[in-house]
Amino acid sequence: GDVLIGTSVTLGVAPFISVIDKAIVESASGSKTLVRSGLDSISNIMRNPVGFIKSPMFLAMWGTYAVTYNVANSLKTLTEHYDIVGGSDGQKTGRPPLNQESSVSSSDTNSSVSLASCGIFFGTFAVNSGASLMKDQLYARTFGQKSSSPIPKMSYALWASRDMMVIGSSFILPDVMSKTIVENTDMEKQKAKSISQILCPVAAQFVAGPVQLLGLDIYNRPLRNMTLPQAVMERATFLANGFASVVVARISRIAPAYGLGGVFNTHYRDQWREMLLDQEHQTIQQEAPWLINVAATRN
Repeated sequence: GDVLIGTSVTLGVAPFISVIDKAIVESASGSKTLVRSGLDSISNIMRNPVGFIKSPMFLAMWGTYAVTYNVANSLKTLTEHYDIVGGSDGQKTGRPPLNQESSVSSSDTNSSVSLASCGIFFGTFAVNSGASLMKDQLYARTFGQKSSSPIPKMSYALWASRDMMVIGSSFILPDVMSKTIVENTDMEKQKAKSISQILCPVAAQFVAGPVQLLGLDIYNRPLRNMTLPQAVMERATFLANGFASVVVARISRIAPAYGLGGVFNTHYRDQWREMLLDQEHQTIQQEAPWLINVAATRN
C-alpha cells in the first residue's frame, strides 16, 4: 500500500517538476530564461507525450520522488506498527483508539517520537539524497553548459544540503507544526496537517532555492581566473540577481511535489491504514474475541 500510493502520487506530479527543474538548470546556465524553457518543455510534451514519458528527464525525476515517498511511507508504517503492536506494555491489544490515554510519561513519549522522527528523517534523506544527486548530475550535464569536467564536490555538498532542507520540511516539520497548531488552536487535526504540509515545504524554498542555484553556478562557472574575494562577490551578485526567479520556480515545483503531493499521499495513506486496522480489528473479534475483552478490562 505504501509503495502503491507513493508511486501513484509521484507519477502525477513528476511531469510538472521535471519541467521546472529543467528550466532552473537552463536559466542558471544562461541558455534560456525560466519562462522560455518552461514553454518549450510543455510544447514538446504536448507534441510527443509518449516520448516524454520514456525520456531520462522524466524517468529520473519520477524515480527520485517515487523512491523518496516510498521510503518515507514505509518508515512511518514501521514506527506506527511498533507503536500499535509493541505498545507501552508490550501487549498487542488490537486497534487502539486514536485518542487513547497512555500510562507512559510525557518525557518517554516525546523521546520515542523524537527518535522515530530522526529515523524517518535520516532514512528518507539517505535515499533521497543519493537519487537526487544522480538526477541533478543528469540534468546539469544534459541541460546546463556542456562541459567535460566533473561536477565539483562543492556542488554535490550544496545539493545534499538542499535535500536535507526539503526532506525535513516535507516529512518531519509538517507533523510538528500540525501538532502545535492543534494544541494551541481549535483547528481540526486533518486541516492542520494539510496546511502544514503545504506551508513547510514552501517556506523552506527561500533557503533551498539559492543553495541549489549556487551549486549550479559553481558547476557552470568555475571562476578559476578570479581571486577568492572576487569569486565570492561575483557569486553573491549572481545569487542576488537570480534569487526571486529561482525561489518562485522552486516554490512552483515544491508545492505540487511535496505540498499537494504530500497532502494526497497523507490522505490516501491514512485511508489505507484505517482500512487495514479495521480488517485486523474484525479478524481479532472473530477469531479471538477474548483479547478485546482483556484490552477493555485493562483500559
